[in-house]
Formats: sequence, structure tokens, C-alpha cells
Amino acid sequence: MEKKEMSRIYIAGAVTGVPYAQAVADFKRAEEHLYNRGDDPVNPTSYCDVSWSWGKCMRTVIPLLCECDGIYMLKGWKQSKGAKLEHFIALKLGLKIELEK
Repeated sequence: MEKKEMSRIYIAGAVTGVPYAQAVADFKRAEEHLYNRGDDPVNPTSYCDVSWSWGKCMRTVIPLLCECDGIYMLKGWKQSKGAKLEHFIALKLGLKIELEK
């Protein structure tokens, strides 16, 4: 059986407006899911500090998204201006877009 090539997948979802601990838990759950199925997940909550502004976080994580093969959109992503921006960028870059079930 041929081994699947690992894809680098960026996780996008709501952080602002969600209790921070819940947001981090949601991203971590997705990270574990992607890892367990054989992908290389990129969890943006691991790259930002809770004290940072939205803009500083976006300037930090958008370059990470640009290095990925796809994006995994968490439930509720349409309520997040950051996740909508990340989705738009992924769409324009032709990345694979997957919605959390």
C-alpha cells in the first residue's frame, strides 16, 4: 500500500469573540485530527500571544498560510473576520479548502 504524501494544512476559525481557552481547544482538536489522518497541521494559535492585537496576529500567520497546501475551516468560521480573510487568500492561491464536519 502506497503511503499518502503529507499535506501541510492551515487551520482557520474564530478566536475573537470566543472565550480564548475554548478557541485554543477548538484549534488543538483540529490539529490532532489533521495529524492523526497523516497531515502536517499548522495551528495559528501556536504562533500568536493572547496579548497581541488582531492585526499583529494576522501579519504573523498569513505568511504561514501561504506556505500551506490547504486550509481547514473550523465550524463557525464565517463569524470571524480573520478566518474570512484567510479563506479568501486560500481561495485566491488555489489551496485545497476543507470545511470541518
